[in-house]
Amino acid sequence: MSRAIAPSVRDALLFHGLFFAVAMPLALSLEGASLGMALLLLAIGYNIALPWVGHQRGHVDWLPLWRFLLPLSFALPCADWVLVERMGTLNFPDHGIPRLGGAVPIYFMGLWIMLLWQVLWLAQHTARPYLWTAVFSFVGFVFWEWASHPLALWQPLGVQQIAGFALYPIIPEVLLSLAALFFWRLLKHEGLFAQVVAALGIAVFYTGALALSLLWLG
Repeated sequence: MSRAIAPSVRDALLFHGLFFAVAMPLALSLEGASLGMALLLLAIGYNIALPWVGHQRGHVDWLPLWRFLLPLSFALPCADWVLVERMGTLNFPDHGIPRLGGAVPIYFMGLWIMLLWQVLWLAQHTARPYLWTAVFSFVGFVFWEWASHPLALWQPLGVQQIAGFALYPIIPEVLLSLAALFFWRLLKHEGLFAQVVAALGIAVFYTGALALSLLWLG
């Protein structure tokens, strides 16, 4: 990473470090409806704070990536909906929050972006963005698949697991991140319509990748 982009990268790392230093202990200390409400408020708070902090710190390029990833974050719970309702490999504990299709808590519409923004932001400031997107996404999604159990976010059902997390989503999640990077680089100067269409296409691609990975690894 060059010195020219170091302040932006530093601020991104600092923002996320502080956010999760608050969010993780809070989530671990709550359960039931209190946890559900906290997750909903954290999802909303993140998606307000990230562009605001970027603007305040003069990092005007934070906002376009956030704006590109937000429709994707809204669409990705549909893939989880398929896993719950059609494949039966996933369960979300009842935290008293409304659910998409009665299956996926609505706060997940604002959670996906938390990892995807970090992965794409950091990777695109390296000399080999696709390689580092794969590395960062693999590490990040393995961590969150593992952390989902103590945080009571979701539970895999009837699939191969290691240390309490399912194996089959990891490769699709890495492919999801790579696809997001590809379309971001392709469409970052395009209008909202093109970016929303891309988000829907990536979500469909990710759902198909999950189905194939479940077939081969589940």
